Amino acid sequence: MPRYFFHTRDGQRHIDDEGWELPDDRTARREAVRYGGNLLADDPDMLLGDADFRVDVSDERGALRFAIVMVAIAPVGDDD
Repeated sequence: MPRYFFHTRDGQRHIDDEGWELPDDRTARREAVRYGGNLLADDPDMLLGDADFRVDVSDERGALRFAIVMVAIAPVGDDD
């Protein structure tokens, strides 16, 4: 079974050294969405800083398979 690595970025890059064994890319994409959602549920401020929040998923060779990118957009003049 292939191994996928879920690296995160929220202004800093966090490397997944262990990865998860999953059957295919489709399953890995679903897990990336769940993983990112769980991280944001625990710390919603990760998305409210100056940078976007993303989960980059790579394969065992280190090749990027896909990225899940989340961006918060505030109206112009909104200082909250």
